[in-house]
Amino acid sequence: MKTKLITFIVVAFLGIQANAQLLKKVGDAAQRGVERTVERKVEEKSEKETGKAMDSVLNPNKKDKKKSKKEKSKKSKEDKPIIDNTGNSSAKTVKSNSDFVPGGTVIFSDDFSQDAIGDFPAQWNTNGSGEVVTIDGLNGKWLSVMHNSIINPVMDKALPENSTIEFDLYLQANNQQSTPFIQFGLTPVRDILKEDMFYRNRFFINLHRYSEKDGQTLEYGLKNDVIGNKSDFPLTKYANKVLHVAIAINKTRIRLYLDDNKVIDLPRALTTDMLNNFFLNNNYLIPASEIPMFISNVRIASADVDARSLLIKELMDNGKTSTSDILFDVNSDILKKESFAVIKQFGDALVQNQSLKIKIVGHTDSDGSDADNMELSKKRAAAVKNYITENYAVVGSRIQTEGKGESQPVAQNTSADGKAKNRRVEFIKL
Repeated sequence: MKTKLITFIVVAFLGIQANAQLLKKVGDAAQRGVERTVERKVEEKSEKETGKAMDSVLNPNKKDKKKSKKEKSKKSKEDKPIIDNTGNSSAKTVKSNSDFVPGGTVIFSDDFSQDAIGDFPAQWNTNGSGEVVTIDGLNGKWLSVMHNSIINPVMDKALPENSTIEFDLYLQANNQQSTPFIQFGLTPVRDILKEDMFYRNRFFINLHRYSEKDGQTLEYGLKNDVIGNKSDFPLTKYANKVLHVAIAINKTRIRLYLDDNKVIDLPRALTTDMLNNFFLNNNYLIPASEIPMFISNVRIASADVDARSLLIKELMDNGKTSTSDILFDVNSDILKKESFAVIKQFGDALVQNQSLKIKIVGHTDSDGSDADNMELSKKRAAAVKNYITENYAVVGSRIQTEGKGESQPVAQNTSADGKAKNRRVEFIKL
């Protein structure tokens, strides 16, 4: 073994002599560094490590170059803002290029926060079964809907002919199980317990499975006939992630947006009676889906009357106005994107009328302590002001802010509807 080691040492030093001219160009400091490397490697006790020493002499920069590339690549990835599957950036809010605009007047909303785990939610109807659950790694509560079950929100009247529907789907997937065949759409049927939807002239959209095992298809149609499909939207990308669904209805026209991508735009697809009800279905196809359908954050709004313009009229005529359509994340001052269209009206009004000055007042419901609600209401008022000054040519000195917490309710805090009315933002003309 010693003989072999001496042989490699001799070869190593012969290599140094053969490359003397190259080392001289590198410089004395670099040469000493290479020699120290050789000496260190010579002390190693195996042929393999001695071979590495020779390699470091003959190719002194090879390892460093590879390391540099790896470090550069790592730094490049670390420098990018983290974006979650809902499209939110950890760095700064990115404005969407989508032309979807949420309706201004909310007529139904539910995030199941008022329902107990294990119960079927109070604001919904079903002909099957489901329960409110939580999902590891996701915020809030979700409605889990079992196979062959239809659900629909309970509303007093049909949808307006100009309206929007939004909700989140969690597309759980496990290659050992069949994923749901999810269907949603519009139907004339008002009571799904008493009347079979299957034979009625409904409009439907199918997410025809979404895992690599099952493949992907998005279909749409009328009654039982598929009239079109889309294969270019990457449904499989959303397996075990949240997909945001948005629907815009304009009389006979329907547009579908999946995570802000417009997927369907049909100008003559709907009839008036289809607006009687909105439904979702963990479909009846065989074999049965072994994984539930999960839904949350439902928002249905009217776009018939531009209530936002009426807010500005009320502000100018009466000196103040109030809205519950400016929404925030739960117990947070982070604005939801559906609030931007409402705030835009105030931003535009301030830009058009340079003499206008306003006070923004935040209000909360009674959940939580008085002190926490007071602080939250102040932060929410400030968040609305900041959005206006950051997105419109309006100086901050024209806007004052104040928080009232839960001290000035306009409805009882004993119901979800009353609490929603109390969570409002007030605008006062100065």
